[in-house]
Amino acid sequence: MRKHIVQRKLLSRRAFVLGGMQCSIAALLVGRLFQLQTVKADAYKTLAEDNRINLQLIVPERGLILDRFGVPIAENRTNYQLMMDRSVLKNKETLIKRLQPLLQKDYPLAEMLEKQIRRTPHNQNILLKENMNWDEVSAIEFNAPDLAGISVDTGTVRYYPLASYASHLIGYVGTPSPQEAEGNRFLNMPGVKIGKSGLEKREEAHLCGTAGLRHMEVNALGQYLKEVDRRESIKGEDLHSTIIAELQEYIALRLGTESGSVVVMDITNGDVLALCSVPAFDPNRFSKGISQVYWDELMKDKKTPLLNKSIGGQYPPGSTFKMIVGLKGLEEGIISPQSSIYCPGYFNLGNHRFRCWKPGGHGRMNYQSAIAQSCDTFFYTVGRKLGIDKIAVICHEFGLGEVFDLGLIGEKRGIVPTEAWKRASYNQPWQAGDTVNVSIGQGYVLATPLQLAVMAARLASGKKVMPRLIVNEKKPHFDELSVSKESLAVAQQGMIDVMNHPTGTARPAQIPVAVFEMAGKTGTSQVRKIIVSGVDQSRVPWKFRHHALFVAFAPYQQPRYAACIMIEHGGGGASTAAPIARDIMLRVQQIMAEKNA
Repeated sequence: MRKHIVQRKLLSRRAFVLGGMQCSIAALLVGRLFQLQTVKADAYKTLAEDNRINLQLIVPERGLILDRFGVPIAENRTNYQLMMDRSVLKNKETLIKRLQPLLQKDYPLAEMLEKQIRRTPHNQNILLKENMNWDEVSAIEFNAPDLAGISVDTGTVRYYPLASYASHLIGYVGTPSPQEAEGNRFLNMPGVKIGKSGLEKREEAHLCGTAGLRHMEVNALGQYLKEVDRRESIKGEDLHSTIIAELQEYIALRLGTESGSVVVMDITNGDVLALCSVPAFDPNRFSKGISQVYWDELMKDKKTPLLNKSIGGQYPPGSTFKMIVGLKGLEEGIISPQSSIYCPGYFNLGNHRFRCWKPGGHGRMNYQSAIAQSCDTFFYTVGRKLGIDKIAVICHEFGLGEVFDLGLIGEKRGIVPTEAWKRASYNQPWQAGDTVNVSIGQGYVLATPLQLAVMAARLASGKKVMPRLIVNEKKPHFDELSVSKESLAVAQQGMIDVMNHPTGTARPAQIPVAVFEMAGKTGTSQVRKIIVSGVDQSRVPWKFRHHALFVAFAPYQQPRYAACIMIEHGGGGASTAAPIARDIMLRVQQIMAEKNA
């Protein structure tokens, strides 16, 4: 009996201990449930929503680029994109086998898929192909039941109506590089394109727009069920450029198969009306993804179609340089408008003879007639007396050696040499013969076509005209040049005589319409030392021919437009560049007269 009582007490104690433990465990469970369902309810509700809802960015439509009259020069067209849901990647080999026959035969589908898997964020669909043609779209839609996880989305692709006629100016868009997209979720989205060059790159912040956001409900397998919410994207801003599309196209066609550049400006406000570099590339092929074959063609072309010659080509300005040398001579009192210099056909410096382009010489020349007939001897003499450092000062006054920061990739400064420059560049002293060469735009001096167009605008206006590419209703203020109006008037009359005087070097290219008459200056820059003078340039291999240049303004009674025409290895400024300048300057005035009528 006593033993039985002891056993009962022992069982009671054990039951009490076990019961206590059970109660403690139950209390812990209740407490935890209370914490999860009440205290942290909002936090876990958010986590559950994140598991159920997938957030996707919506690519915004890119802003248009328009010419000054509202004509689109960069627009958007429908782009059919082939997309793959990440949830079906486990069946990718089977899907590739089904998809490949429905696409272009040479399209590397498997290679593209692996590439896009690596670069696409884990919560985004995978872009397999862009710019699908209608046959491909139809085939995909017809076979949709056998292509689970594959869809065709509609986006936009950039289209350039002027194609290669304005490619260096407008630029192109392309897929962001890994470096450009690093840390930016939007730039890692499939189908996103950004500006790579030209105005597309310069104005990227305005053109790109603002991405939208959509909330997609997904199941446990990650498959999309429906769209729960959407915030629309905001289209990028439209950009009004200063360019005249009609003029840009006309110039490109007028230049034809030449290699060169044309820059046309409005003197009154600095608007760049045309900036053409030929040959060029087709930006439409770049925006869709350039092939290796096309890239190799561009790289091997000896006429450098990838170079924007208008701002990145650096050339001896030749005789177009003579006006500012003479102006500095007038301002320094070395010559006067009436003083003359005799040209026997050469200029002697020590025992070296610098020849004039006219073997028999020009006879007595003053500044005005020396411009009209492009007498080398006159400017040899003036330049020698000035010295290179004084010439350099007026170069900068007229825009040479300056960067105008148009925001385009590849703009060069050119070279305005000085004594200090040569010492720093070559560790050699400046020689008197160097000054003589520079005096006619040869030797070390180099300029871009844009700089020469600015020089022409400043010669015509007497103001420090600055170029611009974006339309602005506010007319800019340009400071006056330090050169006197009297000296400028002589230079301007010399340029008028180039076109309209019987002895002018470009008389055959004059504009025979009274209200559109042009003033200008021919230039021929050597690409190698001349051994024998008077050689027919058409018989010389193309790469050894002289560059042909021409600067102009019109109408000369009330200057409004300035231009530079540069034809690489064109032979002669008078024979090659001047007729092109005549046609272009006549056309721009006709277009503007029609638009303002």
